[in-house]
Amino acid sequence: MAKINLPTAPQPAKVTTPKRTILFSKPKVGKTSVIAQLPKCLLFDFEEGSLAVEAMSVPIKSINDVYDVLEAVKEAKYPYTFAAIDTSSALEEMCNEEAEKRYAQTLEGKEWFKKDPNDPTKYHSASGKYQYGNIINLPWGKGYQMVSDIFNEIIVKIEKHFPKVILLAHSTINTITKKGVETTVVDIQLSKKSKFMATFKADAIGYVYREGNKNFINFTTGDDISAGGRHRYLEKEHILISEFLVNDDGSEKLITHWESIFAPEKKIKK
Repeated sequence: MAKINLPTAPQPAKVTTPKRTILFSKPKVGKTSVIAQLPKCLLFDFEEGSLAVEAMSVPIKSINDVYDVLEAVKEAKYPYTFAAIDTSSALEEMCNEEAEKRYAQTLEGKEWFKKDPNDPTKYHSASGKYQYGNIINLPWGKGYQMVSDIFNEIIVKIEKHFPKVILLAHSTINTITKKGVETTVVDIQLSKKSKFMATFKADAIGYVYREGNKNFINFTTGDDISAGGRHRYLEKEHILISEFLVNDDGSEKLITHWESIFAPEKKIKK
């Protein structure tokens, strides 16, 4: 007898809001301040961006720090709904260093960090570090693949400890050729392989931008912005995610609207 019960009718959607979200923008738009107000969100701070904001954050100085945080989350019985990686660009740089360490432990790369016997502060001319400078410069794209594999490994490990993960990233300008015409596109600042690893499982990719005292997220796919997603309600309009309101005493207060993304039918309560 077959072990699988085949469906006889369309099944309701099991995931109605994004599990993996990517938000990218120009620097200093306010991504960290906005993400800090997301309820039950633990911020993995790779760039010390949360030092100036009130946030549930942990500083990340090495890949081992990520593993230590995940172990603590497990011991605390998974108290968070969201994990935010701030930023994915910085995580990739850290994965670069990790890839060199791992490569140096292989037979092929055992002399990657070989030192000059006459000057231990310098690398030997026969060392991989001296010849290539960076692991990503290895022939045939091997280094890029190693970095992207570690990058994906970290994201997957984090996703096993949090129901929802948000990857923050810087933006960059790329040039693409479409129907023989070169076009500039606002894109995610990651190497090609790491970007693929990050985006192929993403449910929503949004570009964050500021207009006056308000921040919006554009999830709509277009020729000039690499955005998009699986959830139709996100693409209907540019979503207002935050705004500064003026109090009676003249001070400003940042208000966020995360319910528009993660609870479109009801407001998230802290």
